[in-house]
Amino acid sequence: MTVLRENFRPHGDILPVVRRDFPLADKTLASPDNPVSLFDGEWMTLNAAHKMVRAADITTPDAVPAAAALCFPLWAENGRFDIQAMADRKPPLLWMSQWEFETRIFDPSATAGSGVAITTLWQPLKVATITIGARNYVGIVGHGGSGDTDRVVAYVTKLNSDNGGWLRMRGGFGY
Repeated sequence: MTVLRENFRPHGDILPVVRRDFPLADKTLASPDNPVSLFDGEWMTLNAAHKMVRAADITTPDAVPAAAALCFPLWAENGRFDIQAMADRKPPLLWMSQWEFETRIFDPSATAGSGVAITTLWQPLKVATITIGARNYVGIVGHGGSGDTDRVVAYVTKLNSDNGGWLRMRGGFGY
């Protein structure tokens, strides 16, 4: 897997998507010069101050969000000038409605917590810290089913092996 300029893209017809911009708790994450800057397709949550933070700790491999945390995918390319120009650094999240997107920010073989490798269509997905190359991201891994207490955020609609390295998923079901 490789992280490129585009890592999260809509698939086919765009369903009505509600996106919402929130200020970043750490404004330096919007700078492409930051070695841990945000990438499109990473998953975020809101802290108690209603500011955007990564959904899991990127310094801990296989970390998962707190059970009560609602997670939302970031839909903004790394280093966007419009986000850097705003004082609050407000990147957009996919906030509401159902959506179908393709992502490169995933690990098909990761088994974070009680998760399992991503191998089948309609398999549930969850959020965890993953490693691509030498860098950690908060991305998608396989959910372990009934024995896994982590929140399901989406479902596989096309495997990366059949889709040029992109994992297609459908989400927005009130996670």
